[in-house]
Amino acid sequence: MAASQRLTKLLKGSVPEFNITIATIILALIIGFVNPKFWTMSNWFTILRWFTGLGLLALGESMALICGGIDLSVSAIASIVSMVFAYLLEFMGFNVIAAAILALLIAAAIGLYHGLFIIAFSPPLPTIVPAFIVTLGSLILVSGLAVVMTHGWPIVISKETAAVASLSSTPVLFTIILVGTIFIIFVQRYTVFGRFLYSIGGNMEAARVSGVPIHKTRVLAYVFSSVFSGLAGLVFTSMLMTGYPGVAAGQELYAIASNAIGGVSLAGGEGSAIGAIIGALLMTVIRNGLVLMGVSPYWHDPIAGIILVVAVGIDLFRRTRGAR
Repeated sequence: MAASQRLTKLLKGSVPEFNITIATIILALIIGFVNPKFWTMSNWFTILRWFTGLGLLALGESMALICGGIDLSVSAIASIVSMVFAYLLEFMGFNVIAAAILALLIAAAIGLYHGLFIIAFSPPLPTIVPAFIVTLGSLILVSGLAVVMTHGWPIVISKETAAVASLSSTPVLFTIILVGTIFIIFVQRYTVFGRFLYSIGGNMEAARVSGVPIHKTRVLAYVFSSVFSGLAGLVFTSMLMTGYPGVAAGQELYAIASNAIGGVSLAGGEGSAIGAIIGALLMTVIRNGLVLMGVSPYWHDPIAGIILVVAVGIDLFRRTRGAR
């Protein structure tokens, strides 16, 4: 009975993860037909490199979105982690592990700050209001701090180069995104904390009355978001072998779009890490296809914006139809 119900949902297009998987396959076939270079191993290694960073950002973003909030600072956190990591290596004599841990602790502290700010004003306000304000503020502030560290100059990594470069090797990138995805899926699906996330995103007042620790859960959700953003920053730094203050500039749009097209509702309480990661893969394939087809890079962000608007529109239509 359960199997037949799932099949019915698939056929009706009621499973966003399935829909976006089919869309990704169709798009890949179209791009591969237009430019056969799409199927080369070197191109798929390029896709993996792009996908890992965006996928980590999208996974972290999904935690904030599902609990009814939003995190606009993911790109800024990735950038400050990139700069701190490179600075510690080059000027403070840290090894790779110590520098990475300290940089990620800074990311976690930013997430903690976001969570504490949000719970200070919500309730009575819905989570999205203080979340939008504080993470937008951090987007500006933290991005500025990343620039201030070296007056806008990048930090070229000349120490521990082998260890840093290994972070962006194909096996390591594949392992990072695979383990990260499995971990977030497990947290969301199979833990009490994950159930709390969905209940808060669905109806915070009902969750509070039911005894759900709405404050602790939301604080932890933002810590998760920031730490995964920090991991993305480490990956980007390894790819460039440079700490750069704008290493993830604009990626918050792609992270949110990845979740939206993957079925993670921007209103909270719906979606999953599976949808977020498939959405990130689709966004990566789209960007890769635009490059292969010779589309000007100036059009990449406008196209991403259109995709985001369409995805949100579909989500709102689906919710409005379901409420009738």
